[in-house]
Amino acid sequence: MRLIDVSRVLHSDAPHWPGDTPTDFRLTARMAEGSSCNVGALALSVHNGTHVDAPFHYDEHGATIDAVSLERFVGPARVIDARGQPTLGESLFARISRMELTATPRILFRTDAWLEPAKFPANWPRWDPALPAWLGRNGVTLVGVDFPSVDELTSQDLPVHHALKAAGILILENLLLRDAEPGVYELLALPLKIRGGDASPVRAVLRTSG
Repeated sequence: MRLIDVSRVLHSDAPHWPGDTPTDFRLTARMAEGSSCNVGALALSVHNGTHVDAPFHYDEHGATIDAVSLERFVGPARVIDARGQPTLGESLFARISRMELTATPRILFRTDAWLEPAKFPANWPRWDPALPAWLGRNGVTLVGVDFPSVDELTSQDLPVHHALKAAGILILENLLLRDAEPGVYELLALPLKIRGGDASPVRAVLRTSG
């Protein structure tokens, strides 16, 4: 068994969504300064780093993160090679049978669109508007991307978020998939149990059998 960490590092200098709350981690007690132990404090937007969006994030009546079934975040997953693709569409699945797709209901798109960790990206691949419904019809229940949002940076109405919700698909954003070759894995990406939360940071890992 091997674990591949596909999470981005949270730290005080980590880039965040423009205008959102930055990450701030600091030690409020230090053994080096005479305290009996080291104690840290963390403040951040729940959308910083690798995180899951709850439907409540973009739907006032949607489920909050503490109400979403944990089973959705653990299980068979498939990393799709979308490097160099300006648009995520059905053609990426041309060599994958419906049976294979149904067996891996969690789809992670590796685009390598954000490999410079110190700089927030201005652009990333767009979604073919037909893709969310197509994925839903083929049994997909969660999608993950290796960039900040399934929608564009300037989007206000979040059409891809809403289309994925309509298809019954949850959203995992800000993955770091550079060490994950295309193929089948087991995903483990459990959110924190935040009452009323619209999202949650996760420590996302892929487990292989080899």
